[in-house]
Amino acid sequence: VNGVVGVVASLPQELYVRLAKVQTALSRVVKGVGGLSHASWRSFVNDRKTADAHGFIDGDLIEAFLDLPPRKKEEVVAGLDMTAEQLSRVIEQLARLH
Repeated sequence: VNGVVGVVASLPQELYVRLAKVQTALSRVVKGVGGLSHASWRSFVNDRKTADAHGFIDGDLIEAFLDLPPRKKEEVVAGLDMTAEQLSRVIEQLARLH
């Protein structure tokens, strides 16, 4: 087993819901590692079972928004109640936590 724990933090419900929507939108725009879907990459797998990850926000995926070209950022925020600039500010504030 290998990996890193960056930050484990409790988020206000409103922020969690907003970031969960952003995470879903990003998973449609950002290519997964090794061609895997984001859900497959972050799922729990061992010899006995596989379980989807749920109840957390993937900071690596959320921060990937900052590296997207403007056109892709607009794809992500389409249907969300914020602009790409507003979302960038929120993500930059969260990134300061670690």
